[in-house]
Amino acid sequence: MYTKKDYWMQILIAYIFLAIGIVIIKFFKEYSLLGLLFLGFTLLWIIKAVKVFRSLKDKNVYPKKFIQLNRWAKWSLDPKRFRYVFLISLLLGAVIGILIVLYKN
Repeated sequence: MYTKKDYWMQILIAYIFLAIGIVIIKFFKEYSLLGLLFLGFTLLWIIKAVKVFRSLKDKNVYPKKFIQLNRWAKWSLDPKRFRYVFLISLLLGAVIGILIVLYKN
């Protein structure tokens, strides 16, 4: 049985992998494949966090003051919608990344 603490720990690990991957890609160009590996780990931990979220009985992972965030989490992490939300987010991130690379050149 998972708890909200397990969910937030998975999210924290995903952010740590994301930060490490971005730092490696940004400052250590010769190790960019390693940075991509860390970004892949980020995706895996996000998927783990979603599995933990789905197993929670109380889906309010944010404090009660943030009603809209709790509604968004329930809506976007619903098993029927998650695949589409994930793909749209991934594509949007890729487009933004490509635009940043093209703008800098």
